[in-house]
Amino acid sequence: MLSDAHIDEDAGLHSTHSLPRLLAVSLIAASLDLLVFAALRGQNVDPLTAQFFGFAASAVFSAACFGGTLLSVANATVSTMPRHMMWSGFVLVQVVALAIRGGMLGVELSALGLSPRVAIGPAVLAGATISYFGQAHLLLRRSFGTGRLAPIAVATILALFVLRLLYLGLIDLLPEEAYYWNYSQHLDIGYLDHPPMVAWLIWAGTWLFGVNEFGVRIGAFLGWLVTAGFASLLTRNLFGRQAAFVCGVLIAAMPVYFLSGFLMMPDAPLTAAWAGTLYFLERALIGNRRWAWPAAGVCFGLGLLSKYTIALLGPAALLFILLDARSRRWLLRPDPYAAAVIALVLFSPVIYWNATHDWMSFAFQSSHRLEEVRHFSLPELLGYAAVLLTPTGLLAAFVVLTSDGIAAFSRAYPRDGKRLFSLVFTLVPLCVFVGFSLFHETKPNWTGPLWLSILPGVAAAFVYQREKERRIVGLLRAAGPPTVGITVAVLAIIFHYIALGFPGVGYRHNIRTLPVAWSEFGGTVAGLEQAVESQSDKPVVLIGMDQYFVASEMAFYVRPDGIPSTNSIGRGAIGTGSLMYDIWFPPSFSSGKTALMVSLGKGELERPDLASRFSRLTDIRKQIVEKRGREIGSFYYRVGYDLRTCSPSDGDCGTPDSE
Repeated sequence: MLSDAHIDEDAGLHSTHSLPRLLAVSLIAASLDLLVFAALRGQNVDPLTAQFFGFAASAVFSAACFGGTLLSVANATVSTMPRHMMWSGFVLVQVVALAIRGGMLGVELSALGLSPRVAIGPAVLAGATISYFGQAHLLLRRSFGTGRLAPIAVATILALFVLRLLYLGLIDLLPEEAYYWNYSQHLDIGYLDHPPMVAWLIWAGTWLFGVNEFGVRIGAFLGWLVTAGFASLLTRNLFGRQAAFVCGVLIAAMPVYFLSGFLMMPDAPLTAAWAGTLYFLERALIGNRRWAWPAAGVCFGLGLLSKYTIALLGPAALLFILLDARSRRWLLRPDPYAAAVIALVLFSPVIYWNATHDWMSFAFQSSHRLEEVRHFSLPELLGYAAVLLTPTGLLAAFVVLTSDGIAAFSRAYPRDGKRLFSLVFTLVPLCVFVGFSLFHETKPNWTGPLWLSILPGVAAAFVYQREKERRIVGLLRAAGPPTVGITVAVLAIIFHYIALGFPGVGYRHNIRTLPVAWSEFGGTVAGLEQAVESQSDKPVVLIGMDQYFVASEMAFYVRPDGIPSTNSIGRGAIGTGSLMYDIWFPPSFSSGKTALMVSLGKGELERPDLASRFSRLTDIRKQIVEKRGREIGSFYYRVGYDLRTCSPSDGDCGTPDSE
């Protein structure tokens, strides 16, 4: 039987001999890719379909050659990686290569304006490079080990970094993102449903990069970098460098953090501020660094400017100080109180805005939530967490929480402030959400940031094996790499499907389901608006008939003159609440104008009270939305003339104001 050193030497020699062959295979595959693309383009096949089939041909060729290499590796008796793992890794590499090259091609065509003939070259080169290095460094080497952890972690993080960056501008905005973009068009220090940070970030992004999807989302992407940095540093402080690498992979691959670094929601800056607050609190409470208190106050204040949820870290910090004997001395020092003052000063603009607006934002997020219909939603809360973290991640989090709880409060274990820190800063906000879910509906994204405090423990459990540990810990450790691989593959496939599609796989005939046709929807509405304007002597306003989704998408994507519309006003004009649209567009703005009412469902346009809002109404009509020549969905619209003054708080509508 060969020794480990002998195996390592032979494996390295074999891999070295395989690299020239692999390079030749990659070059031939890339050439085949280009030939198939050129042939299909010669038959007038669209570039996205042609690039997919070109890639498919190269992947099949690579797989056939990889199979031959795989047999020789197995017969050499030097590889310790099972055959099924090598094939799984090969498939994962090809999926990532497809998504990244597709994203690169999309950016070249849409953002850079290159012709398909020119754009395909760099895209194929990118895919071939990923395929080559993926096979060379992840498949033709020995199995996972601590020595291989850093390269694997870096490769995973880098792939997801590039994937997210490429698709920032290729996928249409979600309705929520379009709504927050409207925040940035009405800059303020407060809003009804959220603090202003998301608006400020979107304003900065669109000022730098233009009013497009990339400009809207770049703030979320940068926020993810901040989150990953603070989370990795926190993990390094608690459990060491190798655990920090694994935490970086978790932050990159877990759906909750992957998406918070892609979608421009209040959760994006919230998560970054949450991670920063945890890091500096750990430095202050565990590391005994006085300088960390002001920094914690800054991060906490910025978090309050992002989303009120971060306030839950306040009682968590107080509870930790009370439970940890070493930390109680801070109660007699000015540093924590100075941090609280710093946070309060940063948050003061929101307090001022609420004070001058009848405290509407605080009421919206507190008393109004509590007044909602009773609903037991604990199963949904757990289901959302399983999606956010993956089932493996959620189970690992609960296992680590259990072990931390035992270690923190059992006399059989020495007092461990690090484990108590993770336990308290996870359980306090989690208990609040669990308690709320017993009586009220919860939202999928609510618990996302709170898991940041337990991720270091999860990462450490993956890296370090104890002499006596429960069997489930070993099972979770074994399930970690496959879970990450599957998650990466699923995210890559979803991004490619939404932005570029797959040949023969259409989209569900509902433009609301996925953000695949909002831009086409906006173009169609713009055409209708121009037709209505040509037949009316009054200005035209666009009214989305749901709460804010349609109005927000129309505001961003209806661009008759190449710039976003300024006349999408929400349904507040016809007496139904529409969040911030009711403040931005008071009844006087739309009184007497012609209204193009748009809805994704016919019923909202059949309201019997609409007749009293206008002097004349047209019939309801259905409009098809097409994408790349294929029907992808539809919406309904009708036109109302001489809109009467009305607001959500009014029971009656008056007559139009004279112009």
